[in-house]
Amino acid sequence: MEMEEEIVVVVATVQTYDRYVRPPEPVVDYRTRWSGVTRRHLKGAIPFRAARAEILKILKDKIVVGHAIHNDFQALKYFHPKERTRDTSCIPLLNQKAGIPVKANASLKSLAKHLLHKNIQVGCKGHSSVEDAQTTMELYRLVEVEWEEELASSLPPRPPSPPSPVADSAQYMDDRYWPADLNVDNL
Repeated sequence: MEMEEEIVVVVATVQTYDRYVRPPEPVVDYRTRWSGVTRRHLKGAIPFRAARAEILKILKDKIVVGHAIHNDFQALKYFHPKERTRDTSCIPLLNQKAGIPVKANASLKSLAKHLLHKNIQVGCKGHSSVEDAQTTMELYRLVEVEWEEELASSLPPRPPSPPSPVADSAQYMDDRYWPADLNVDNL
């Protein structure tokens, strides 16, 4: 198995998950030049199943912002609803502002250079996943209002999430759910 970059996910509440994750299969190529990850990084890493559970809990009902985020979702073996995903690699507004063809999938490095006047992913020690995540969020914020308005006008309304079973359980303490012979009035 080839080593993917460590998983970093930024959600709209600006919560970043930044941990080394031990993949379920043995690593045969760490791709250190791009990932920055070496064997020693994974010695104390969280196992994939535990990391996945933590991440899925974070992602529930959130708008997730990422760059080419489908790669992260694929690594997680996860599907996030399209209407709750903001992928900066395919936002026509960003490409337009950067002078890149609207239909092109622009690299994070290129968008950062053109729009934020910032050099990222330089050197030979691999990408900084945190820097990439922060840059992605900066790019999203450049077009957030305009993009969200555009999305709101094109998407059907989202149904509300089902109520939490924990929050609803208090109603069952009401006397009407208890057998009549256990009611206080009958004792």
